Amino acid sequence: MADDPKPTPLANLITEAREGRLVVRMEPEEFAAIDHECTRFKEVIAAVQQDMLAISQIQTWGFGDHPGSGLMGAPALGQQFRDKANGGPDSHFAVLEEHFGVVEDIRRLHEEVRNRLMEHDDAWAARFRNTLASLEQEQGR
Repeated sequence: MADDPKPTPLANLITEAREGRLVVRMEPEEFAAIDHECTRFKEVIAAVQQDMLAISQIQTWGFGDHPGSGLMGAPALGQQFRDKANGGPDSHFAVLEEHFGVVEDIRRLHEEVRNRLMEHDDAWAARFRNTLASLEQEQGR
């Protein structure tokens, strides 16, 4: 049981949407915008996480934290910066990972509802696909 993945905050809503028990009234353009923005937000989170990884690898910050500087607290402060960037459950990297999961849950929830709507309404599905393509083209994907 320890190997079971931790349920996400929106897991129940995603299941209800997949099974057709969740009712949502939205236009296809709104679904496309949510999907598009969730994807963009996850890209931003991943980029910031890469910055946090880079920060966690900085060995000398330049404020007297090098060996022999005589500033006893400086190396500890440098280590605190590295740890806060990526050094445990409260690091910026870990918090961003949680945010990434929530954004993905939001995207999946809307995807489940959207997929059910697309199965039953070809015109609605076409509007969704056209809007999403336009959004991606605007961004230059």
